[in-house]
Parts: sequence; structure tokens; C-alpha cells
Amino acid sequence: MIDYKKLAGKNIADLIPYQPGKPIKELERELGIKKAVKLASNENPLGIPEKAKQAIIENLHEMNRYPLGDAYYLREKLAEKLGVKKNELIFGTGSNEIIELLIRTFVKNGETVLSYAPSFSVYGIIAQAAGSRCDWVKMKEGFEMDFEGLKNAVTDKTRIVFLANPNNPTGTYFSEDLLVDFLESVRDDIIVALDEAYIEYVDAGDYPDSLKLLKKYKNLVIMRTFSKAYGLAAFRVGYAIGDAEGIDMLNRVRQPFNVNMLAQIAATAALDDTDFLRRSIKTNREGKIYLYKEFNNLGLKYIPTQANFILVNVGDGKRVFDELLKEGVIVRYLGPGLAEYVRVSIGTESENNFFIEKLKKVLGK
Repeated sequence: MIDYKKLAGKNIADLIPYQPGKPIKELERELGIKKAVKLASNENPLGIPEKAKQAIIENLHEMNRYPLGDAYYLREKLAEKLGVKKNELIFGTGSNEIIELLIRTFVKNGETVLSYAPSFSVYGIIAQAAGSRCDWVKMKEGFEMDFEGLKNAVTDKTRIVFLANPNNPTGTYFSEDLLVDFLESVRDDIIVALDEAYIEYVDAGDYPDSLKLLKKYKNLVIMRTFSKAYGLAAFRVGYAIGDAEGIDMLNRVRQPFNVNMLAQIAATAALDDTDFLRRSIKTNREGKIYLYKEFNNLGLKYIPTQANFILVNVGDGKRVFDELLKEGVIVRYLGPGLAEYVRVSIGTESENNFFIEKLKKVLGK
């Protein structure tokens, strides 16, 4: 009799898969409710850019063709927008594939990756699946990144350090001074993967100018995505910017038609929809101010955020999560280590109002 766990090996058999948020339609079906609000996955509440929508419709007749393996037009436009060379860009099906490419390409047998905790769990999931592991360094009080702890945790086996900035799920960030100090301290054969999935929402004055730093630090790789501020989460378009030689190595591992054609078309058009991006940022900023005010009124402690979500202490995160589900609001419960918290994505004005109304009911306030 076949033993699939044995065939897969301990790394895979012991792996705990990433748990996505509950779909809105499924919640509505289970509980017999209508118009549920999903504030669990840090999605853009405004939908997709109009220019992306039109570009998709105009190009549907070409979907019998394979996608452009090198994302030619998207590469051209993004390179111009960022002021980088075309051979310094690689595209993936979301940042997840970029993370996987980095680990598969550069982490050899016996080597490890490193990050702070809590952070994006996918770093550890992919590392374990690849036969490696992620060493986690606990954050300081208030979820401040512990760079001294990271430095001390680096070993001769460390190959990649993943730094989410702003960090998910905390929304906290680190400054350019801290990043430069860290880059100066680590060996130049350690890749520093800077995960900037939420960069468009950042308004902190001392946030790193990472593109500028690329010119000096060849071991720096920047990861970004179209899933958040550009509203294209379902299309799965992420990208990395880095030294041309490193990008070339990643491209040797990347599957030839990884980013589908509709995704490439949508992302290329989204770059031109500056009005949508401005509205997304404005909606997020206004929603953040509103939620801060309401949390303060409710006496709830929260972590100030540079992203499009807020980590808020509700005392019993699992209970509040479950009770909010019954009220038609999906937030994110993050489990052990953050058991007192829920993470709520910032929605539209009406979604934020609905969430606060139901939160007050659940908390008895």
C-alpha cells in the first residue's frame, strides 16, 4: 500500500499549509446572511482599475495564444516607471512565486533563511517545502523589528533574510537608517529580500528609498506586487527588482509562461491608471483615520500601520473573530502568538462603518 507521507518526506508531511480567509459567498451560504463584508485579506476595496478592465475586454480575442514568457510589455512599462533596467526585473504569480524562486534558486542543501516574527508565514512554508527552514527572530515590544537580534541570528548557513516592510501582519515598518545598517553588517553573499507589498500605502517620511539602495547593495532584492494598491489580487502579478545577474539566475528557474496573459495586460494597463491608485491611497488613509478614532473610543489598543490593515487587540481574538463571522464580517484571526488580536483590512467607508457597528455589538459596547 502506498504511503504518500513517506514518499513526500518529513518536511512536506509536517508542513502546515497557508490558511486563506473564508470566501464571502460561503459565509453567506453557511449562515443564511446577505451582504457580508470581507476585511480579512488586505485586498483593495475599490475593485480593479477601470483601465485594466477595458484592456482585458479589448484583448480577450487573443487568449488562444500563450502568454509572453518575458512579460515584454509589462517589463518595458514598469522599467520606465521605476527607472530601472529591463534585465533587473522578474515577474511571478504574486510575490509568493518570487519567494519560491529565491529559495529554489539560491538556498542549497543545509542552508537556511531568516526573518522576524510575526511576519509573512509563507517564508517559512516555502523554505520547509524546499527542505530548508526559516529561523524566526521575535520582534520587540510593540512589534518593532529587532535588527540586532537578526544580526545575531545570522549563521554561516544563512542564505536569505526576508524583511517585510511594512510588515504583515503588524503594519509596522523600519527606517532607511536601520536597513542600511543591516545591509552593511551582513555578508555580501547573503541575499536581503525586501518585501514591499504595501509600499504604495506608506506615508512615513523615513521609509527607505530602496531603489536607490540597489545601486550600492548588489545582494538586495526588492519584492513588490500588483495585488494590493493596484487591486489585481486575483490576477497574481508580483515582481522583483535586483542585480541583473541575480535576476538572470532566477529566470533560469522560472517557468517560461508563469504569468498569464490577462494578468500581464491588466498590470500594464493599471500602471497608467494613476487616478485609481490615488483613490486607493486616499480611501485607505481616510479609513485608517476613522478606524483609529473608533478603536480609541472603544478603548482598544491597536498597532499604528503603514499598510492597508490594522492589528487590533480585542482581548480574545478567536471569540471576536467567530462572533463577527455570525454578524457577516470576515476579519483575520492569526492564532497562537497573536491570540488577543484580530487583523482587519481597511475597507470602504460603508464597510468600515459596518465593521465598527458589528464590533461594538460583539464587544457589548
